[in-house]
Amino acid sequence: MKKYPVEFLKTPAGELQVIRDFIPEPKPNFDDGNVDAYDFTVWQLYDRVCESIKSFLILLDNQRFYDAFIIAGHALETCAVLSYVKDGETEAERRENYNKYIARSSAGILLGLLETSDTLEKDPEWDVFVAQLKIFYPIGASIIKNAKNPKEKHEEVIKQINYRLGTNAEKINLITKNYSQPNIEEYMQVFMKNVDGVDEGRFTHFYIKYCSFKHSNILGCLEGQIFDFQIERVVTVILMLVTYLSMAKLEPYVHPVGI
Repeated sequence: MKKYPVEFLKTPAGELQVIRDFIPEPKPNFDDGNVDAYDFTVWQLYDRVCESIKSFLILLDNQRFYDAFIIAGHALETCAVLSYVKDGETEAERRENYNKYIARSSAGILLGLLETSDTLEKDPEWDVFVAQLKIFYPIGASIIKNAKNPKEKHEEVIKQINYRLGTNAEKINLITKNYSQPNIEEYMQVFMKNVDGVDEGRFTHFYIKYCSFKHSNILGCLEGQIFDFQIERVVTVILMLVTYLSMAKLEPYVHPVGI
């Protein structure tokens, strides 16, 4: 990062300048296919956060403040997922979190496929379902709910849903009943814990407001407006994401002593 006077960096203009100066790590070429799925996923999440930050700046520069606010929330959520996957203290913990993330996402995709088709009797629907099931099967036991033997329960459920006939409603019920679903709140909690001392509650305050804006739409804004002080807070949050990405890059984040 470029060097600026400390007094300038404490101003909204200074924070915004640091964001503009941020240069993402160059993305590797994965075209040859010889890459670990974990590394590929981490890089894709990192790239999505960086692209969201670029979008934030474009929207902000064009005074699309509401949309800038929403894309900032998306950047924070995606960065929280990135942290959840890559910031475990040990390789085993990182792989476990990765498996849970992929399994939850895959279960969500399976539910989406079942909810948007009447049956799996047609070839296209069945082929897509089976392809997704192949991704889910090796890791699904990691998100089994309330079972003394998760692997055994997982095998039992897979046998029941890996069947072309029968109603989609039955398969949906089995998946929702037995597997935990994607939970952005868990990812957010882990991320805020990892950056403890840097965050000072600002992520939490912003995220509450972001959820209000997103789910209440324009009614979440006082008198339909987003004021300067709210934009300044959003800029601060994006600055914190840029700081995190610059410090951690694609390695597990280590909270710096003294911050």
